[in-house]
Amino acid sequence: MGGILYFLFMSLSVLVRLVTETGGSSLNPVLSGPSKAYLKSQVQFHCEVKGWSSPLTYELRKDAGILIATEENAKVTFSLKVTEGSEGKYYCRVTTGGQTSNTVQLQAVIPVVGASLRSVPDPPIIYEGERLVLSCLVRKGTHLSYTWYHKQEVVVPSDLYRLSENTLTVDTVSEHHAGMYSCTAQNQVLVNPRSSSSRSLNVIVKKYISTPKLSFTVFYNGSALIANISCRVARGSPPLTFRFLLNDEEMDVKRVDSLDTWFVLPVALKVRSAQCKAETQTQQLISDPLQLEVVPVGGAVNVMVTYLHNADAEVAAAQLSCVPTRGTFPAFSWSLNHSSLPAEGDSHVLTQHGQILFLTDINAASPGYYRCQARDSFDDNSTWVESEEILIKKTEEVNQSETTSNTQRVPVTDISYEAQAVEMKTIIKEFEV
Repeated sequence: MGGILYFLFMSLSVLVRLVTETGGSSLNPVLSGPSKAYLKSQVQFHCEVKGWSSPLTYELRKDAGILIATEENAKVTFSLKVTEGSEGKYYCRVTTGGQTSNTVQLQAVIPVVGASLRSVPDPPIIYEGERLVLSCLVRKGTHLSYTWYHKQEVVVPSDLYRLSENTLTVDTVSEHHAGMYSCTAQNQVLVNPRSSSSRSLNVIVKKYISTPKLSFTVFYNGSALIANISCRVARGSPPLTFRFLLNDEEMDVKRVDSLDTWFVLPVALKVRSAQCKAETQTQQLISDPLQLEVVPVGGAVNVMVTYLHNADAEVAAAQLSCVPTRGTFPAFSWSLNHSSLPAEGDSHVLTQHGQILFLTDINAASPGYYRCQARDSFDDNSTWVESEEILIKKTEEVNQSETTSNTQRVPVTDISYEAQAVEMKTIIKEFEV
């Protein structure tokens, strides 16, 4: 009987305090705690009734009402170690009045370990225009975010990349996408976030090759005429396989780490048709036919003169071109008043392998009779064939009435001719290479 009276007394005391401290309102507990926590870590949930100072009995429950722990105080703290079974919705409850708190969703997070990159295609060697997919994989880890790096951090939205969870996609690869890639996976936890970074992966973007082109030069090896035949592509990514065909018959094959190669063979008397194939793993292109024909220098040699005028219609310079009637590989030589001209002087320069004599300042150039001669470049014993002499005068002596069939007068731009002459001298060496 005494026990019953004590219980009733205590209950009455609680009710009195409840009415006194809350003004008769109900006890509404508030729960606070983490939304994410690492496995095997210790977490704390705090439960209290705002403005309440007397001890109460609090229960921590989960999901459909599973009792986790009970504590008694004005404010209580529940501590628990996180396991995979700890995930769920938590709330607290005051036993007196049976009021429940808000819920806190707890997610158990596995720390990230062992980030790595995987590519499609694998290995990441890809041609322009194809599709590249990179995936950031981890050995362990949950609730992750991903950061990508290519030269610098990849920022989205972007026209160059497309990101989706742990995948970076390039729908149409270009040269810009070549280079080193890496990724970092990070747990989405506010306190003590952990991360793991992959090793770098080198993505190689290969260019498609252009149609190969053939050209050739000839030389004497002491007893026979030999052709040096060049096969090259203007663009592409090595290695390349070049196949040399003569009259549709394959004569030689070379695999090289460059965009061109050379084939050497004797030059026969009869004309033969040469072609070259350039191959990669994905392409096979063939050049236009090239006739392997060597015609000796012969016939007449003519000098064509073009006078160049400045903006004031004054003759500023002259261009002399040496034109043999025939000859596949001619060599040229120039003379002034029967004396040989050097390749370059104060007021003249030779270009196009000596075929063009450019008088950069006609007033400074020596007036007189100019002559050119040509012979086979591949045979030092071949005979020079000479042109007729051409008289070149100073500006004041040049008269429109003196224009002949091999003379032209061409105006130039408003840019001073002196500047053009300097530019011409600058680019000649590049042209000769």
